[in-house]
Formats: sequence, structure tokens, C-alpha cells
Amino acid sequence: MNTLDATEVIDKLGITYLQDLSTFGALSEAVVLDLLEHGKIERLEKGEFIARFDEKAEDFQVVLQGGLAYYKRFEGRDVLTRHYGAGEQLGFDEMIGLILRDGTDVAAEDSLILNISRTQFYNLHVEHPAEFGIFMINLAREMAREIEMLENVIGQGTGWQGETASQAG
Repeated sequence: MNTLDATEVIDKLGITYLQDLSTFGALSEAVVLDLLEHGKIERLEKGEFIARFDEKAEDFQVVLQGGLAYYKRFEGRDVLTRHYGAGEQLGFDEMIGLILRDGTDVAAEDSLILNISRTQFYNLHVEHPAEFGIFMINLAREMAREIEMLENVIGQGTGWQGETASQAG
């Protein structure tokens, strides 16, 4: 894993590409640049991983390019629970929920990620309150999509043959 200079990444990817990422949708150029310049950008090569267990979530990540797989530790085993692509965030739920980390992020391909610390997150709220609201909507929208996806997985996995909601009422 290598830490990269924000200016080089911005020049390489372009501000339009960055603003089109779902987590940054509708944010101004100034705010996106602020996030990248004050965050920590890391390059992960395919197969490289970050294991984090029983540590307090002090940050979350936005996939700028590439993709990551997340393996949740469950009963002593690592279970693949999600793939994250460009524009998606991971770890926000743990940071905001004060949940201890219990998983491993693996680069499914060469990837660039942006780490946003809780201090940086708070500073965004103070310095750009209106755009912080937009940022929160983007993060909440992604969490809602993840909940929907998980509900579908649960529903498909149960093979339930019992009564339906209309029959229960």
C-alpha cells in the first residue's frame, strides 16, 4: 500500500470524474478537492489487504478507482459480505455507529481509496455546513441501498414458504 499525493491523483483522474462518484455527487469542486487534499489517498494492488479487528473506527474509505471486497469475521471465519466499487464508501457505518471493526478489506483489483478521518468529517461539517448536508444524504443513500441489498439476500436465503404479510393481517 502506497500513500499518494492528492494533487497527482486529482490531475490523473480529473475533477469531473471525482464529482461523478456517487459519494461525492452534487458536491462542489472546492469541497471534493478539500476532501482529497485533507484525506489520505492510498493505492492498493490487487490482493493487498487491510485487516482490522477490534479497533475503533476512526475513519471511513471512499473507493476512488478499482474495487474492494469486504470479509466480515464471523465465528472465527472470514465471510465475504460485500464488494465495493468506484464511488462507494466503506466503514462509514462503523465510524458513525461507534462499532468496533471486525473485518478485512481486500483489493479485488488495483485500487485507489480515500481515507476520511472523523476529524476531517467533523471539520467538513464546520467549514461547509450546507455541503455537509449533501454529503450526509449521499452517505445515507448508499447505506439505504446496502440495507435493501441485505434484505434481498436475507429474503432469498430463507426459502420461506410460510404465510405472507397479507395473510398475517
